[in-house]
Amino acid sequence: MGNKILINAIDPEESRIAKVQDNKLEEFHIESSAREITHGNIYKGTIIRIEPALQAVFVDYGAERNGFLQKNEIHPDYFQDTASPDQPIQHLVKRGQELLVQVTKDPVMKKGAMLTTYISLAGRFVVLMPGSENRGISRKIENEDERKAFKEILSKIDIPEGYGIIIRTAGKECTKTQILKDLRYLMRLWKTIKGNVVNDPAPVLLHKEQNFVLRSLRDYFTPDVDEILIDDAAIYRETRDFVNIISPKQSKAVKQYKGDKPIFSKYQLEQQIASIYESKVNLKSGGSIVIEQTEALVSIDVNSGKATQQKSIEETAFQTNIEAAEEAARQLRLRDLGGIIVIDFIDLKDSKHKAALEKALRGYVKSDKAKTKIGKLSQFGLIEMSRQRIRPSIEYGGYILCEHCGGKGTRPSVETLGIRFLRKLHLETSREDITAVKCVVPDEVAHYLLNRKRKEIAELELRRNIGISITPDSRMLPEDSQISHEK
Repeated sequence: MGNKILINAIDPEESRIAKVQDNKLEEFHIESSAREITHGNIYKGTIIRIEPALQAVFVDYGAERNGFLQKNEIHPDYFQDTASPDQPIQHLVKRGQELLVQVTKDPVMKKGAMLTTYISLAGRFVVLMPGSENRGISRKIENEDERKAFKEILSKIDIPEGYGIIIRTAGKECTKTQILKDLRYLMRLWKTIKGNVVNDPAPVLLHKEQNFVLRSLRDYFTPDVDEILIDDAAIYRETRDFVNIISPKQSKAVKQYKGDKPIFSKYQLEQQIASIYESKVNLKSGGSIVIEQTEALVSIDVNSGKATQQKSIEETAFQTNIEAAEEAARQLRLRDLGGIIVIDFIDLKDSKHKAALEKALRGYVKSDKAKTKIGKLSQFGLIEMSRQRIRPSIEYGGYILCEHCGGKGTRPSVETLGIRFLRKLHLETSREDITAVKCVVPDEVAHYLLNRKRKEIAELELRRNIGISITPDSRMLPEDSQISHEK
């Protein structure tokens, strides 16, 4: 199958993007109308509260919750005239002061967004940093010859004073001409943003990141991608035009999917996607990992389960741990989990096995776009690591607090359940020997389908030449549904 990017954007309430390598889900991103991603957006905000104890300020930038801005994220240009960087924050800035801020971390649970005044604008190949003098190359580009070549290119580029630039991982094989083109575009963008700062009163949005699909392609579209399939005509045209700009040689890889089956069902992805919402993930050896997210950290517990095929307990534990390390790294990418992560591996006695496990985990996270740091294996079999939180986890927005468990767990939102049922309905009605379909779903899902999705259901009836009836059942659990056919 090679490498493919599949884009499921036919439902306006929820778009999904999957990167698949040889039928295995390697990247998965989702954005719904219920969860707005603000990471990367730039705002003009106002300091409303200074917290000396935290050495931070709270900024009103127009969101429901105020943003959190630490002292080390405040550019010296915003300091009071007589202030010194070594002084406490209450002497550096003042209440009511206006700032240009960028969201570095979206709100999570009860935490507001994390902000910075060190602005960065990401292009296809480079990142422009106004107010900086840094010239750098992504750490993910490890080949010394490539790094040397890029350093030479950077030394020959005329970058205006007061601007920094970093070559992104995606720019690994780009030329000087491509870098310059990207840089000029970002400079024009920054000029537009600065012009709006003067004209618009705070709080106001000055720059919004590209839409979900284009943003994902900008970050994850690499030369090894053989095909990009999109099931929505408008998104297909937009993607085709975008790829034609950023990588004309690969424009033929962009294709519109027109199959009868939903695109993710066609490529057997739904089951793989469903598994990343489960806390328990089974391993091929018979073991498993259990993933739990809290406000403080993410815990991953490794269990040997039925894994007993090795010659000794130590060897079984080692092989299960290696397999768990690979799956844990994959699940962190798929679920977009960030912050502090603690992995509780099965206890090992052999020091060589311990060293090999640490090395294996570091190798498995290398392909991750997010920055990761991994500690040593402790005497208790724990490895602490941190992962950059690029965006909220996949559960944010798509899941709501469950009223049946007092907030101790989550369940899919009505929109997610409704769209999930529609996908199931598309699959069930693809058979040619049925004339009618009777559907029984929970009350709130039925209400959503009959009011918000009536048009899609009518189009499905017309296209398949069948009758579809939807009946609510108040006794059903939120995720339950029944579909029966008539021939």
